Amino acid sequence: MPLQSNAVMTFTSYKVLDIAIELHFECHNPGPGEVVDYYILITDTEIAALTSLSDFATLVDAKLKRKLRGLNIANRLDALIGQSRVI
Repeated sequence: MPLQSNAVMTFTSYKVLDIAIELHFECHNPGPGEVVDYYILITDTEIAALTSLSDFATLVDAKLKRKLRGLNIANRLDALIGQSRVI
């Protein structure tokens, strides 16, 4: 089930890792059956390429959108695990 179109994501914390920073976001109105916590990684290489706070915000938005698209695809693919296909 996709996230509601008006879902609000709040940046709540971060963790500095060896080669990346992990950002934690909470969704306050995710919709029925949806997760509340979302985590994304920003690598040191990505950070080095940023020139402004606006660039950082754009990168974070893109990563969150990618994460949400990936989760929506994963939810559909989970039902196929264990099924055999004849090609």
